[in-house]
Amino acid sequence: MKSFKANKTHVCITSASVKSKKQSKPSNVVSNARTMKVMRSTLAGLPILCPQWVNACLSKGEIIAPTGDMSIRTLPRKQADNDDECDDRFGVAKYAAAFQKGMQLNTLLSGVKVLMCGSFGGSMANDIKGLLQDAGATIISSITVASRNLSDMLSSADTDTTFVFLCDDSLLDKSCGISDSLYKQAKKVCDNAEDAKVMAVHFSWLFDCISCATLMPATSYEPIAPRAKALWRLAAGVEADEEDQGKKSQFY
Repeated sequence: MKSFKANKTHVCITSASVKSKKQSKPSNVVSNARTMKVMRSTLAGLPILCPQWVNACLSKGEIIAPTGDMSIRTLPRKQADNDDECDDRFGVAKYAAAFQKGMQLNTLLSGVKVLMCGSFGGSMANDIKGLLQDAGATIISSITVASRNLSDMLSSADTDTTFVFLCDDSLLDKSCGISDSLYKQAKKVCDNAEDAKVMAVHFSWLFDCISCATLMPATSYEPIAPRAKALWRLAAGVEADEEDQGKKSQFY
């Protein structure tokens, strides 16, 4: 099957890269690729197996249980392996273990509301939405709904939600689809709501959350568009350098 099909895909085959530099038992087999099919299969807790397993089944003339290094246990991520933001090992195995223990739906992004900002292409938009839904996120359908949710966060009516502006990588749209009024509203939430959690991130953040099986901090996922970047700094507490401060003043 060329693409992931819910309730129809039962196993995903992909090649392995090198093993993790971090020594671990069992051995940490890392996928060579992080395609949409691999990520969606991972979120569903499906076995991610190497071609060696297929060859072993053909050799035996029957389907056999994967052993040793036939099973992928980790997906690659954007950030290099030299930071301490998270232990990125065994993300695939963690999802599989959770489903085996009785988890019915993936809860990675449970309590997370996501507004897709910018101009994601047709297939890309569908892929992102599929990943968000598989991970348990709530997709915000419009600026009006986003504004209503931010108002609830500001009034402390909603303190359990993390609101994410998931931004595209276009160099043309300086606002990334974030209106001036919505930016000011999000800024007000960041400045005044103590328990509110607002994030503005490049969409690669979503992929790394899936790889690491945890909600990643926003600091390493700076958006490209000036308005999205300004919101990222504000929400993540990152100070702008002099060059960026000059660009911000020109934009606003």
